[in-house]
Amino acid sequence: MKVKRVAVVTEAGNGLGKTFAKILVHHNYNVILAASKKSYDTLSLDAITLQDFKLVKVDFTSSESVSELKSLITSTYGRLDLLINNAEIANGFGQKISQLNLEEVKELYEINLFAVIRIIQSLKPVLEKSDDPSIINITSSLGDITKMTDDNFCYSNYCMTAYATSKAALNMFTHLQCKEFKPSKIKISGFDPISLKNCTHNSVVICDGIKDEFVKLISKDPL
Repeated sequence: MKVKRVAVVTEAGNGLGKTFAKILVHHNYNVILAASKKSYDTLSLDAITLQDFKLVKVDFTSSESVSELKSLITSTYGRLDLLINNAEIANGFGQKISQLNLEEVKELYEINLFAVIRIIQSLKPVLEKSDDPSIINITSSLGDITKMTDDNFCYSNYCMTAYATSKAALNMFTHLQCKEFKPSKIKISGFDPISLKNCTHNSVVICDGIKDEFVKLISKDPL
């Protein structure tokens, strides 16, 4: 008998969390969808979400709230096999330097970068209880300096200073964590769900080619 793997997907409003969660359920995962604020309220009204996933309200800016998530995972499953850091916010589209609101920039970094660090720090012990644990940080091509300096790249003209720089910082953090975790059994990687043209967060659609790459990251041998 196959034992279902356990996954946590974080969601703060981009809508992709539910998309990832559906794919995971299809591939034999028990899924905790950890959502915050309006995202949680929206998902709470979806009967399919409540039926297929365990929906949990989490404040990603609070160490106490994240610790409660850790306790829930430990008491319910005893381990965590996969953490998908998908929670993010975006603001300041098209804003020039004189238009940037530093408080909004700080709010964005709190979710897009600091929350990722916070949740990995908290959930690392339950990931270590898995035989084959993985972390996937959801990034964006807008944080890829090589792509953003290529005039042929479809998003190269997007001006989202706070969002793009937070994703660039997340990319470096992921790289450094990959080096740190290399001697351990935890595998960490970044994944960009909109790296092809017309694959947008707004439509909450992952192109087939990109979906295949995601499935490769989550596919594991039966427990």
